[in-house]
Amino acid sequence: MLAYDRLKRLFRNRLIRNKITLVYVPLIIIPLFVLGFASNHIYTNAIVEKTVKNVSDNSSLIITQINGILANATSTANMLTLNLNKVLVEDYAEAGGQMSELQLYTKMTNQLSYALVVFRDVESAAFVDPDNRVYGSNTSMENNQELVAGSELLHRLQQSNGAVIWFPMQKRSFLVNDAEQPVLTLGKRIVNINTGVPLGYLFLNVRESALSAVYEDIGSIKEGSYFIADAEGQVVSSQHAEEVLQPITEQALLQWVKGSAPGGRVQTSRDGDRLLISSDMDGLGWKLISQVPYDLLTEDTRKITLLILLIGLVCFVMALFVARLLSNVISKPIVQLSRHMKRVKEGNLDQQIEVVSGDEIGLLASGFNTMMGRVKELLANISAEQRKKREYELALMQAQIKPHFLYNTLDVIYTLSEMGRARDVQRTTKALADFYRAALSQGKDQIRLEEEMRSVMDYLSIQRIRYSDVFDFEIEIEPEVLHCMIPKLTVQPLVENAIYHGLKNKASFGRLVITARREDRKVVLTVKDDGAGISEERLHAIKASMNDPQQQVGYGLSSVHERLKLYFGETYGIQIESKIGLGTTVTAELPYLAEQER
Repeated sequence: MLAYDRLKRLFRNRLIRNKITLVYVPLIIIPLFVLGFASNHIYTNAIVEKTVKNVSDNSSLIITQINGILANATSTANMLTLNLNKVLVEDYAEAGGQMSELQLYTKMTNQLSYALVVFRDVESAAFVDPDNRVYGSNTSMENNQELVAGSELLHRLQQSNGAVIWFPMQKRSFLVNDAEQPVLTLGKRIVNINTGVPLGYLFLNVRESALSAVYEDIGSIKEGSYFIADAEGQVVSSQHAEEVLQPITEQALLQWVKGSAPGGRVQTSRDGDRLLISSDMDGLGWKLISQVPYDLLTEDTRKITLLILLIGLVCFVMALFVARLLSNVISKPIVQLSRHMKRVKEGNLDQQIEVVSGDEIGLLASGFNTMMGRVKELLANISAEQRKKREYELALMQAQIKPHFLYNTLDVIYTLSEMGRARDVQRTTKALADFYRAALSQGKDQIRLEEEMRSVMDYLSIQRIRYSDVFDFEIEIEPEVLHCMIPKLTVQPLVENAIYHGLKNKASFGRLVITARREDRKVVLTVKDDGAGISEERLHAIKASMNDPQQQVGYGLSSVHERLKLYFGETYGIQIESKIGLGTTVTAELPYLAEQER
């Protein structure tokens, strides 16, 4: 005890640089061990990352080759569409409509066989005419013809619009060369390219072995393996034939495959003693899965890791002792200051440090408190300025909507007057006046939903006169939301987009449905059309522009989205869902605020 007191007094009386030297002597060794451990960790990660990259590159090659096979099948279908038209339309017409069954059969099978010579990735082909007569690239394809008429494959093609349809990998006893071999089948309805009259149905088969041969040739890494699974966890193609068309038996692997987020190109996971790597295959909803044994990747580093852990344990004990000394002598006020700075880094600006000394640490604390006060003041000013700027921008965007509609409506009135349709001119002029009366709203920014829908009805009345042969509309509004407050000109831009970018571009008569309903404390507005739809690339660009005002894509949608966020907060706005040929649905969410609640 006496010796300890003597050492304690000796330590207190030394200069601070001597104290630091005495405290940090044990820590000289620690960086060496940390460096060793970090090197081992980095080396292990580098091996895993390199493996993931190599497998990903291999997966890209495999997917590219498989996509090439599928593209060749599509090209075969397109080529046969023209060639079969020539046989069934032109050649038949040249023969004066008097072609024998043998001649027709020979010409049809020759065309199918020739296509398989050009595109060798397609294993077999068959054509089924409207009388369910089967013409095969070989006689095996014509077996069990009686099963074709009632098959799901033929039924789906009969309901299709002529686009290519890929049927799931399967085994069947008709329209195949070998009933025991799983095949991926492409189907296409063949129509007269001049008249559109159906001529029959084309079926092209790609054998599963053609797909598995691709990744067998490319191979994997360190005894790994590849297989292809669909979204439901069924094996579509595998290096092991007995696994094909069977569900994944391992529950953990099955759940990982099903739970993989769509749209992610490459995803990795550590599953026990193996590394799993998943790559999405566009078009068919498949995933290419690679399994690499994890132990084989890290076997060279396990012994080093064990040694480093033992050394690290010793260093940890020493570090605790030294840290205790430093916190009592030097670092305690610095640690307190760093904690406050960390909270600031995390976004909590309400930090004030108690100044208990006049030394360098006290000066730092005082300066920190002054700085935080100025930062909060500056942030408040910037936030106010940004909000005001955004209000000006949105006011300008809203003002630009009105002349655009006015020009179009005046053009309609002029056209109607030239046609002598005086009654329609009166109705259109009245609807235009009512629309602008609602749009102006006595200068108010927010109006009741009932007033907004009245304005939309006036707008649709005008557009219905202009496009009477293009679309019809339906409005379904729950009565309880009619008194909800909404920024004016929220629904009209969505309706305008649906008409000009969806329904006008549709080849047939379309329908527009507007609904409004209440969900708890929210009002959900939906504008749905069955028009031409939006391409995936265009849809992605529109969604990106709504999150980044600098990207001007989808002007009206961006305006509505930004105004809803400005008035009600970041949790509100619009969402867009669309499919080419099926239409577009735009959903706007805003809080339920009755007029008296404002």
